[in-house]
Amino acid sequence: MPPVQSLLCMLPRITCNSLSLYNLKQDGSILPATLKFFPLRPYINRKEGMVFALLRQNDQNCHVRKERTMSKNGSKMKFSSALLVALVVLVGAGSMQAGPAGLTAAESDGYLQWLHSLETAVTARLDADMPEANLLFPFDQPAWDLDDPRPYRHLSISKAVTSLEAEWNNRGNGNINSALIALANARNYVNLSEYDSALVWYNLAAQLDSSGSFRHEIAREGLACAASAKDSLGMAQLMTNTLGASELLGRQNELILAYRWLLAERDAESLAHLVQKVEAHPAVLEARLQFWHTYALSWLGRQDEALDNLRELVSTGGLSHDLTEKQRAWVLVAIADTYFLLGESPTAQDLYRTLSSSRVLELKLWGKYQLAGLAFIGNNYLGAGNGFTEVCEGTRFGTWQDHACAMVEIARELERIKAEGEPYGVANYYER
Repeated sequence: MPPVQSLLCMLPRITCNSLSLYNLKQDGSILPATLKFFPLRPYINRKEGMVFALLRQNDQNCHVRKERTMSKNGSKMKFSSALLVALVVLVGAGSMQAGPAGLTAAESDGYLQWLHSLETAVTARLDADMPEANLLFPFDQPAWDLDDPRPYRHLSISKAVTSLEAEWNNRGNGNINSALIALANARNYVNLSEYDSALVWYNLAAQLDSSGSFRHEIAREGLACAASAKDSLGMAQLMTNTLGASELLGRQNELILAYRWLLAERDAESLAHLVQKVEAHPAVLEARLQFWHTYALSWLGRQDEALDNLRELVSTGGLSHDLTEKQRAWVLVAIADTYFLLGESPTAQDLYRTLSSSRVLELKLWGKYQLAGLAFIGNNYLGAGNGFTEVCEGTRFGTWQDHACAMVEIARELERIKAEGEPYGVANYYER
């Protein structure tokens, strides 16, 4: 991946040796971008298991030789900062390389339809004063209504469990001979949050299901149960069964759960193996699975492949594909961010402009934030300062807005230095 230069070593109270800008959450709630601002060398931090944009510069790169005798009122520090910014921008401009092809006309239309569909859904939900309807990991079920505990339901489940356990006196040698009964009892245990016992019954159901009538339900629910029990060994065993299948059609839900588990566990090696297996069966990539497949590729740092899948996703138009609002927003932002990371700044800038006029406020501020950053590295410090100010003063969505606030003063100071010109030694640079 071509390096993209950053100016962030200028931030106050942040060293130039390393700068952690942003990470991706892996628990199913997706933040709206693959990584934040302008990374120098994006890479996968294997130890932490998240995508980080780290700025790595040696200490000597954050200091410049003092070329002039400065006054004693602190202008020496300002001169060093300004010259450093000019130097980093100069190096960054030379490091940009040709990026991938921009969106086709069909993909551009699909992107706009995808955005419009999301705006419509969010606006309607907000007008109705309703929360976003997210399904909880790993069972893909809505949250329980805490105002409706339904104790009698749990009593009924407990009686059913007790009755079936009495029939199965010696586990493994009992008289339960129906896969459906075993599956029903496994689900009863799940409803009681007795996941270890549920796994025993899911295993029995799989053994009794000789016809394979319930194989997909047993596999998917067994994986979810093992994830809820935090049983890593059980998850590995069940995922091996899924990946060992000769045919993956009909197993999309299992694969989605496997992706989410491995992302949460930050297991890059197993995740790469899962990606390879899924890519060998392209027919299985329906939209929701393709989202998690793309997310995994981005997490693994395979941005070119991630971009191909992102473009394919939006080309389907404004369908929700059973994705949450945050996941749909992630797709929109990830396309723009990935184009920028791959060196295609003009395409990224066009997409950021589209986002900056969105009715979804978080997308709007993110678009303005990135446009301000592009203005900054394009030496338009006045425009950058105005953009950063708007983002800083906007509704709070994330720590990236703290960075925007810090950049406001830097942009204003650099605009002043640029205007004053030669006394600070940078006029020749701006004349080029």
